[in-house]
This record gives sequence, C-alpha cells and structure tokens, in this order.
Amino acid sequence: MMKETTRKVIRDQVKQIAKGVGVTFGVEVIVDYDDNYPVLFNSENLTHFVVDSLKDQNISEVNNIVDLGPQNPSEDFSYYGQVVPSTFFYIGAQPEDGGNYPHHSPLFKMNEKSILIAAKAVATVTINYLFFNKKM
Repeated sequence: MMKETTRKVIRDQVKQIAKGVGVTFGVEVIVDYDDNYPVLFNSENLTHFVVDSLKDQNISEVNNIVDLGPQNPSEDFSYYGQVVPSTFFYIGAQPEDGGNYPHHSPLFKMNEKSILIAAKAVATVTINYLFFNKKM
C-alpha cells in the first residue's frame, strides 16, 4: 500500500542507488527528488459508501465500477484527504472513436456525455451522504 512512509523509503533508496552508481563510475551524483503531492489515500469507509451509493441507485450509465488498486496519481486532491475523509474516483470519458490520451495531454479528447454521468454520480453520492451518513 502506498503510504507516506513507503514513499520516504522509495525516495531514500533512489538516492542510495544513485550514490552507488556514482561511486561505481567515480562521479558525483546529485539527486533532486521532488515528492510533489502527498499520497492520495481513500478513506475505506467513505469509499465503500460511495460504491454502495452508486450501486444502490442503479444509475444506468454507471455500470462498470472497478477497484484500480493502489496508485500514485500525483493529485492535488490528496491535500483534502489529509484533513477530512475523502475518496477519489475516475469517471470514464474515453471518446467513442477510441482515442485515449491523459487529461493533461494536448491530444486529450473526451466523450462529453461523461460530464453528465459524473454529475449524476457525484449528486447521487452527495444526496446519500447528506441523508444517510452515519459518522464516517
């Protein structure tokens, strides 16, 4: 599981390996390692609540809920999770022509129907949270 402690271990090991390579080749190595954003960690309880809300409401367009497992998406949303329980999820937006580029790419295109799907999903979870939340 990706945690801040895991990320520190990775950072330290990258520096150690680079130093070893430098010693091997007789060169000075300087590692400029930027952690960027904190680890994005989903609240387990809130994530279950979100998934259950989406499944229970039978939103026809939300038909493929997949657990992608641990990831490190370098996301500024992670700052919220340090303060309050949060969960981060993706809404598929691949265009019908199949082009699939990351959202920061100049080649990025999206299926605009996904905006309405995302709005339905977020509204559903929000309403359920407001009416059925039992102190997460």
